[in-house]
Amino acid sequence: MTQATYSLIFRGDLIAGFTAGDVKANLARLFKSSPQAVEKLFSGRPLVLRKGLSRAQAEQFQATLAKVGAQVNLKSEGGPENIPPVPEPSQTTQPEGPRVPNWTLAPMEGNLIKDHERESIAEVQVPIEHISLRAAEGLLLDESERAETVAAPVNIPQWDLN
Repeated sequence: MTQATYSLIFRGDLIAGFTAGDVKANLARLFKSSPQAVEKLFSGRPLVLRKGLSRAQAEQFQATLAKVGAQVNLKSEGGPENIPPVPEPSQTTQPEGPRVPNWTLAPMEGNLIKDHERESIAEVQVPIEHISLRAAEGLLLDESERAETVAAPVNIPQWDLN
């Protein structure tokens, strides 16, 4: 009987307490790769990082990646059996009760809607020929722009106070 082999699957999930920027920097350092190459790992799609690993090798890689904040899954190459990721420290002691699935969310690292699914918005043309800029000194309106106001006549009585 041949030994079972496993693949290391990464889809961009992070372990709680790590930020996407930290994990990307850690992975770039771990893989001795450029940040642009590591960025491609965070597409949200499952990527095979390594395959043909023994169970011990796969679990060792899984633990190493968990230390830098990347959550990876192991998949048996002989069948559909998935091996759960290494539990986080807070998950090691679970209270008795109903079993809750260990679901995670992929990091928001891109657009969820494809370009062809986006609603097209027509460009608006706003006329700006009548707008001008000048330094804010003195009066801001030209003489031609000012409304002429005529002072109302006022009758002032002459009071002789001798």
